[in-house]
Amino acid sequence: MAVTKTHPIKSTLKVAIDYICNPEKTDGKLLVSSYGCAAETADIEFAWTAT
Repeated sequence: MAVTKTHPIKSTLKVAIDYICNPEKTDGKLLVSSYGCAAETADIEFAWTAT
């Protein structure tokens, strides 16, 4: 049986995205993809759409 755990983001979106895109955890960012934005600037682009 698979177990899924979620952890709330308690910091800024930039810190969370940097953690998620950590090259050591994503085979040198090979496992990172995005749709409609760049992973490196996703936090800025999210902020633009939220206003």
